[in-house]
Amino acid sequence: MFVKTARLFVPALLVILLLPACAAQKTEQEQGMSITVTLRDVHRCSRISPEILVADMPAGTQSFDVRLVEYGEQERFFGGGSWANDGSGIIPEGGLTRHYRGPCPPAGQSRDYAFVVSAMSKDSMQPLAVRLYRFTQE
Repeated sequence: MFVKTARLFVPALLVILLLPACAAQKTEQEQGMSITVTLRDVHRCSRISPEILVADMPAGTQSFDVRLVEYGEQERFFGGGSWANDGSGIIPEGGLTRHYRGPCPPAGQSRDYAFVVSAMSKDSMQPLAVRLYRFTQE
């Protein structure tokens, strides 16, 4: 009876002990990446995307996947694009071309938006790191 119980609980105990270590390792890798977005009036209600600077990207980052979303009661996708990583971490103004449309709230209202930037490698569809740049547009 003890052997049967041990066979059930030992694997579960190992999973419980190893999960925090895996999570900590992933968090440390993602902790360093940050993004800065340079928003100007020309980007409002425009197809011209702002310059985005990605700092401290994870090793192995081949490209960046960027999306602009409006969040609140309903999330809306405002397009984005992919940009090959040349090592500079700069996604230039106008670089996002996948159906991109800049933040454009109705007159007299403010809306919450976020640029979602994912660091991608060519070997996996799973992002190496993901960061959000949240802002309110009036």
